[in-house]
Amino acid sequence: MKKTIIAVLLLCGLSAAQSKQKVAVYMTGKEPDGIVGVHKVLGGELAKTISESDKYSAVDRTDAILSQLTREQYMQRSGAVSSDQIRDIGKYLGVQYLSIAEISPVAKRSYYLDVRLVDVETAEIMRTVTAGSGLENANEMIRVAKKLAYELIETEKVKERIAYEETRRDLKKKALFYGAIGAEALGAGLIAYGVLENSNVGKHVSNGKYAEAENSAKNRNTALTVGGIFLLSGITIHIFF
Repeated sequence: MKKTIIAVLLLCGLSAAQSKQKVAVYMTGKEPDGIVGVHKVLGGELAKTISESDKYSAVDRTDAILSQLTREQYMQRSGAVSSDQIRDIGKYLGVQYLSIAEISPVAKRSYYLDVRLVDVETAEIMRTVTAGSGLENANEMIRVAKKLAYELIETEKVKERIAYEETRRDLKKKALFYGAIGAEALGAGLIAYGVLENSNVGKHVSNGKYAEAENSAKNRNTALTVGGIFLLSGITIHIFF
């Protein structure tokens, strides 16, 4: 009985996978200078995220597509692909759609990302999504790739996921912002206390109260050290996050 249930589940899973429409992800154009590997990261993440949907199954086929274009002498300087080439690529790879993604530099350390979902049979652009990003690290590349993929496949489940991730990121930013303000305020207060205790050191010494002067000196040193750490932490958060 258990074997029968397992077999049925496997068949259902296989049937669902087979019913998905296949998408080949193609990173077109030249990889921007200074961010080596961005095509690999974006292509892989686009394929992975698209495949999480109920409707599509995707794979990064950039290398295979480039090989086909070169072999057929189709490659153009701009990396553009014509309607006939799209149909040929679809037949060659056995896919229903082509996801064409391009990265264009628009300013210093700023890039414009454009992803199109193209029907290989008609060469019709089914959907286009865009985003701007600094692509400063792998985490940002993954984030923007997922966002673009979610918008490209546009399902209710995906929309909910986008909203959830955007809300979580906004809450994280707010938490960091207010945390930085709190750290700066606490740091400034401790430093002010340290300055006050520093003046008390002089007063106690003048009055011959050396024990009190030593205690004020300890309080001063602790307050200035801890206050400096909190203040620097708050400033660092504002600068880098």
